[in-house]
Amino acid sequence: MSSPSNASAPTLPARTVSPFAAARLRYAGSGLQKFLSWWGGELAALLPPRWRALFAQGRARVLYVVAGDAVELRLEDEGSERLFTAVPLEAGADIRARVDAKLGPNRIERPRWLLLPGGQVLRRKIALPLSATERLREVVGFELDRQTPFRADQVAYDCRVVGIDAASKMAQVEMLVLPKERLEAALVPLGALATQLSGVDARDAEGRPLRCNLLPPERRQRRDHRTLWINLGLAAIALVAIVFALGQILDNRLKAVAELEEQVKGRQEQARAVTLLSKQLAETSSGADFLSNKRASEPPMLAVLADVTSRIPDNTFLERFSEQEGSIYLTGLSTDAAGLVARLQSSPLLRSPSLSGSLQPDPAAKRDRFTLAAELRKPDAKTPANGDKRAASPP
Repeated sequence: MSSPSNASAPTLPARTVSPFAAARLRYAGSGLQKFLSWWGGELAALLPPRWRALFAQGRARVLYVVAGDAVELRLEDEGSERLFTAVPLEAGADIRARVDAKLGPNRIERPRWLLLPGGQVLRRKIALPLSATERLREVVGFELDRQTPFRADQVAYDCRVVGIDAASKMAQVEMLVLPKERLEAALVPLGALATQLSGVDARDAEGRPLRCNLLPPERRQRRDHRTLWINLGLAAIALVAIVFALGQILDNRLKAVAELEEQVKGRQEQARAVTLLSKQLAETSSGADFLSNKRASEPPMLAVLADVTSRIPDNTFLERFSEQEGSIYLTGLSTDAAGLVARLQSSPLLRSPSLSGSLQPDPAAKRDRFTLAAELRKPDAKTPANGDKRAASPP
């Protein structure tokens, strides 16, 4: 049937369209949808044929086309249609069993559709408010008697949104109407096959399927989704198991990391203890080196005291013997204080002995009070270290 010109928009009660429905309608037939459809087709072309067939199962159909005394079985895959086989419509024959046998186990689960020839369907476009698209079939049912010469109970119909005008908030809706008499007449030749139909489609003027469903909803064959639900349940169980396994692996890794951190902390404590011991050892070694260097840079004080004692005559008394910054200081009384300098000059442990200050007579002791200073010599291999009087006897 030819398509009449567009009628004026019907007057409907105002109703706010939901944001989700508005977005869905804007997406339908938009440039984005066309681009994604094209892009998906290009990506699908890169997949192996077996994978493409797997993803196309949702859109694959078996089309019944009545041609004389036979029904053609046409397969629609990935948007393309091809003749598969033809089955004669013989009286008394089990047509359903013969069609199932022809399709085989790989195609028997596909939905079955009756495809009518072109020109059987009345197509008409009308403008409706966007709010009407949320209950589109109900609204179009009310509009049938105004837009077509039929009442709603006289036709089988379908409708779809073909355009959106966001500025005016109007939607272009196409009505597809088929009188029930023609529908029943088309179903009669199929016989028992009519009870298996999921829908009724028709060709357009170019011979392509309109991809509409003119079969009343109550007569459509519902597909058994038990296998799908079982597969979805198994997939959900597998997903939960995978998540649990991944969580267990993550928990094990976290425990291993915690144990490793504890080990690292223990090693750090040990490292700090070793560092402290090393520091103490270095300080002790430094002190020992200082004493060793001190001992090596100056002769032993006992040897110096023994050497000085061996060189002082009996007429000399020492009141004080001290050492300061590499020098010794002798304070005492003597009847020959000047001669002490000569006696100490021959000492291998002392050098540059000299009187410090002037001599002070002591009438009570009948001696002179003196103060004598001398520098300590650095010891060498020839210097006696034990104050041996034979090696350091006075002249």
